[in-house]
Amino acid sequence: MEEPLVSVVIPAFNRAHTLRRAIESVRMQDVSSWELLVVDDGSTDGGVDIPESFGDERIRLIRHAVNRGAAAARNTGVAAARGCYIAFLDSDDEWLPGKLRAQIDALESGPDAPQALCTGFLLHREETGRRTKRWPKPEGTWFETLLDGCYVSPGSTLMVRRDCFAAVGPLDETLPRLEDWDWLLRCMERFAFDCLPVLGAVVHVGRPARSAPVAVAIDRLDAQHADRVLRVAGPEGLRRFRASLAIEQAVAAVHEDAHAMALSHIGRAFSWSPTRTARFLARCAVRAF
Repeated sequence: MEEPLVSVVIPAFNRAHTLRRAIESVRMQDVSSWELLVVDDGSTDGGVDIPESFGDERIRLIRHAVNRGAAAARNTGVAAARGCYIAFLDSDDEWLPGKLRAQIDALESGPDAPQALCTGFLLHREETGRRTKRWPKPEGTWFETLLDGCYVSPGSTLMVRRDCFAAVGPLDETLPRLEDWDWLLRCMERFAFDCLPVLGAVVHVGRPARSAPVAVAIDRLDAQHADRVLRVAGPEGLRRFRASLAIEQAVAAVHEDAHAMALSHIGRAFSWSPTRTARFLARCAVRAF
């Protein structure tokens, strides 16, 4: 087969009920030069039969014998990719029409074009049915902006030049959560990033993250990125980053009704950065109303 322009990677684990929707949203794009790598991460729900049911030679199924996690599944897809660009889509999300064309045009817009690019997205909270348009914008540099958290939803909006992965390295398979945030911070230190002001995906939010894997990821992110953040963003940036890590733990605790623990994490976040924590609490108040 002729080498595709874009390699789309969908990691899937027991998502038979949503995988067909995700694949169909790729096939509906107005760009035909793509391959779709569905990496089944040890599913047991019959979803492995879905990719081949489309009868589309551009769709390839790769299987893990056992469940290895989202980072490993994405890395398997990246390793098998043949396209100039790599795009990610979570198996429970879907792309909106025109997403691939808008990103390709931006990535090929000239010598000052970014090497990694996300889009806006429609956030669908399945528990309430509420849908919110999200338009990520930088406050300062994009690296500084991501010190507040990974709010660009790269699992379903990121497109990146394949050679960036060779330079940055794979996703960290030891992280049970937040592996996309980790990778983007590493990428942004070396490559230009941007976020298009177009709605590129519908991100369906269901069950929240559990506290235990979040705590493991937070400890590792702090150990891995403290020197990098200090070097790029200075002492204030490091305080902002550590406040954001504490806020991630607070959010996970709230979803488990561990409110005393959540308050403890918020207090720790405030000690690192009152400004960052106040912004977070202000957003929470707005969403509550």
